[in-house]
Amino acid sequence: MEFDSSIRSCRSPRVASFLCLSFILAATLGAGSLKGGKEEMEVIGKVYVMGNEPFTQVAIRGEDGQVYALLGEPAQELRRLQGRRVAVTGKPSEEKPRGARAVEVKSFRVLEEK
Repeated sequence: MEFDSSIRSCRSPRVASFLCLSFILAATLGAGSLKGGKEEMEVIGKVYVMGNEPFTQVAIRGEDGQVYALLGEPAQELRRLQGRRVAVTGKPSEEKPRGARAVEVKSFRVLEEK
């Protein structure tokens, strides 16, 4: 009987290690697959500039209150539309300027003038 208990105690850490490594591998593979699946999104809200000169960032505060930093060439055009309600279409970016989520702007349309 003593022999059986020594085998069990020897296998238990190995099984636990194997399960732990399997879990980490599965989690890592799952997280990697999210990067390629980014679909376009639309955010409707008011454009504003956050930060202080010379470190400013164009952003949009969505109707749900979420703030998105706007990236790309169209984002610079949006700077002139500060205070206006717009719809921005683009892809989520992994960058987090000023700690906010970011959108790589593809297009936008003005919904209401000031």
